[in-house]
Amino acid sequence: MNKENLKKMRIKNPFNNDVVGEILLKTESEIDILLKKAYNFKYKENSKDRAKILNNVAQFYDDNSFTEALLITKESGICIKQALYEVKRSVNALKYAAMHAEKLDSNDISSDYIMNSDNSNVDLEVIVEPFDLAIAITPFNHPLNQVVHKVAPAIAAGTAIVLKPSEKTPLSAYRFREVLIKCGLPDYAFIVLNGLDLVHTVTQLVSYSNLDVVSFTGSVEVGKKIEAIMKDNGNTLKKYIPELGGNAAFVINEDADLELASNIALSAFDNAGQRCTAIKRILVHNQVADEFIEKFVSKVKDIKYGDPFDENNTMGTLIDSKAVEQIYNRVNSAIDSGAKLLYGNHTSKAVYSPTVIDYVLPEMELVKEETFGPIAPIIRFNSIDECVEIVKSTSFRLAGSIATKSLEMAKEYSNRISVGQFSWNGPPGYRTENAPFGGFGSSGNGAKEGIVHSIKGLMKIRTFWRHN
Repeated sequence: MNKENLKKMRIKNPFNNDVVGEILLKTESEIDILLKKAYNFKYKENSKDRAKILNNVAQFYDDNSFTEALLITKESGICIKQALYEVKRSVNALKYAAMHAEKLDSNDISSDYIMNSDNSNVDLEVIVEPFDLAIAITPFNHPLNQVVHKVAPAIAAGTAIVLKPSEKTPLSAYRFREVLIKCGLPDYAFIVLNGLDLVHTVTQLVSYSNLDVVSFTGSVEVGKKIEAIMKDNGNTLKKYIPELGGNAAFVINEDADLELASNIALSAFDNAGQRCTAIKRILVHNQVADEFIEKFVSKVKDIKYGDPFDENNTMGTLIDSKAVEQIYNRVNSAIDSGAKLLYGNHTSKAVYSPTVIDYVLPEMELVKEETFGPIAPIIRFNSIDECVEIVKSTSFRLAGSIATKSLEMAKEYSNRISVGQFSWNGPPGYRTENAPFGGFGSSGNGAKEGIVHSIKGLMKIRTFWRHN
């Protein structure tokens, strides 16, 4: 067999197992060469030129949204409706990055920093410059959007970036680079690669001595391993931006609008529940639990799911049959321990049905850990104090929400659980491209993403005092 063939990896659609593409895997020496080329790269294009590139790419994806969404569906099993939404979000992110890139060439010169009147003749010039090299690692669940949210800020900042996408869904990332290059991005400003060995490749990337920042989105387990690898290899002082798992709780208070609450709860099934901010726990006050459940289950039964290529479906597959098996086992374990299945728990290869399960206890694995799938576990509570205790029984602090008529109650509850993103009368995953995004505890170290914060995080800041 040709050596090149040994380095090729086929990507298959989770629904029908069709081969939808392949990628060429890099050796250790090839990765080392690419890292050096990226590190040595310096933009000749100014920030306005880079903004133009980003806007042109945004226009391309806007004009070809269905074709690019279809690629997402092919490699991930995300239904075409959700894939189209992902393309739309990516377009918005590119436009926001372009808008902020245009502002970067002018330094901030001001006397406002001077608080002592004796220094009235002194101004401070704040200079922002790109880092030399960023490393990004992205997960399978948003093959394009996650990539764009890491790469677009790097282009805006003028920082070279090397990306390792998930081996399960890499095609959209390689396609994104292809489009960027066609729109004028220099060759080594952005590199996409996957290595022959996953663990070894990640280790090689985050151990590289000349990197400035590592941005990772993925599981808690892998996030902690990356941090340990960086420490073991002398990269302790390098910037690390982890966006890890979530176990978002949606609380339905006794005064909640139950029609609104039942609609919000449906977001548990967006992207087949494969979102870090998706609702993973539904906490319902006992006084309204039965009425809420009746409304909610009737709506869940209307969800069309299965074939991700069917434009009538709002939910496709999970990433693979292994993921289905894990969720199926957790649901059955909860049932064996006293939980009550209300709807779903049906499987077919990589397809798992929308599932609602009642009388779930906080200590059950189904809700104790992040269950990455279309599950709506219902936990009943009797007081807000009990509710807070249940929500905080896991270490995840990424997102949360509450349905209540009282803004005061919402603010009090939000302050007590202290998550990175919180919604009142809305889904926990609500966000805009400019908003800061990140979590605490097992969900992250408090570092923020979002277009504006990501651009800042990919630049170094210097000060120049002007004594007039």
